[in-house]
Amino acid sequence: MNPGDQLNDEAPLGFTGDDQPFWDGAKEGRLTFQQCDDCRFVRWPAAGVCPECLSREATWREFAGTGSVWSHVVYHRAYAARLKPDVPYRVVLVQLDCGVRLLSRILDVDTPVAVGDRLEVRYVDVGDAGQVPVFVPVTR
Repeated sequence: MNPGDQLNDEAPLGFTGDDQPFWDGAKEGRLTFQQCDDCRFVRWPAAGVCPECLSREATWREFAGTGSVWSHVVYHRAYAARLKPDVPYRVVLVQLDCGVRLLSRILDVDTPVAVGDRLEVRYVDVGDAGQVPVFVPVTR
């Protein structure tokens, strides 16, 4: 299998079924993560055990898609075939307000972004696999 090939019929880039609720939410334009039922820690990637309190009890919940740039980079090479037309493209590590750090693309940016800049989620269609979350600067 080549990098960028789909490994599962539902999730665009998922390797296991553990994260399927995340991809199902994205198809509906919702950002969902596991939240521990005991200590309330929000976690990503999905896991069978809470890394904070070791509880096995968790619920998938919807969270606001806002956060700040934690780190960013411009890719000058396509690491997936579907990204070749977009080279160069920006990738961002977003520190979401719920505490999760999510790696994604940043769109609609004409000027460089800086650590701490505010972002909000949008969704991009990736064909039969559904939608993936991407981020854009918060409009003031």
